[in-house]
Order: sequence, then C-alpha cells, then structure tokens
Amino acid sequence: MGLKKTPLGTAGEWLWGPDEMRWRRTFSGRPDQTASARDFAAALFAGTACVDVVKFVVSELTANTIRHTRTCQDGGWFGLELVYDDPAYIAVVDNGGGGIPTVKPPVDLMATSGRGLYLVSQLAYRMGIEGSPELGHKVWIEFGLDKPIDDPFGWPASAVS
Repeated sequence: MGLKKTPLGTAGEWLWGPDEMRWRRTFSGRPDQTASARDFAAALFAGTACVDVVKFVVSELTANTIRHTRTCQDGGWFGLELVYDDPAYIAVVDNGGGGIPTVKPPVDLMATSGRGLYLVSQLAYRMGIEGSPELGHKVWIEFGLDKPIDDPFGWPASAVS
C-alpha cells in the first residue's frame, strides 16, 4: 500500500507545502481562556525553537485583552490568529474599551505587572497595534521561527516567564 498521489501531491506535501499555515480561533472572554489559547497555539508550534515565545506572547496578549478591555464583559470574546511561517505571526483581537495598548519601557524589571507589552516588543521583528477603544484592537507581532525565549535580550529567563 503506497501513498496516494493527487494533483495536489501527497497529504504530507499538501500539509507542509509552500503556502503559509494560518489559523483563527475565538475564545470567550474569561480569564481561564488565556490557558486554552496558549495551549492551542503551543500545539500548533510544537517542535519549533520558538514554542516558548509563542506561549509567552499568547499568554501576555490574551491576559491584557481580558484585563483591559470589554472582552471580559458578558458575551465578550477575543480572537487569536496564528501564522506558521518565517517570520511567524501572532495577533489577538479584542472588543475594545479601556485605553489604547501602549508599549512602555518598564520602570522595574522585577515588577509583577506593567512590563508585558514591552517584553513582547523585545521578541519581535515587527509589532503593531491597530484599532480603537470604540471598535476594538488588534495587537500583532512577527518573530523568527528559530527564536528561543531563553535569554531573548540579555535578561534572565525568569524575568520573562
């Protein structure tokens, strides 16, 4: 029994073909959904050097949207978009509200809050923040598939995990 070839090639050739792999999924705006989003993204990037970057970025962006927007209100949701390519891409969309996400250098690197978007920005080739408090936001990042999180910018791994 051999592999069946179609005009698209074998299943493996189609699955790992030259086109980017893109996924979108929505999650309810509950705090426990940060772990669900992180696990979903980690499964899609399993085996890559950047899987810890993916987990960190998804955790940070989804926690921010739940904490700072209308996402956590009744009926709220957030969206996660992932692209497996080089560069890889992660975007989180929210329901708006609150202020505009802003990247600020942290005052205290050991603080327990207020440094997440800055740390995310340090992992990025490119990063963007789009939208408005009225319409919702999209925060996105592009980074290398070969980018591990250990010592990403000269800080101890414990500062970003």
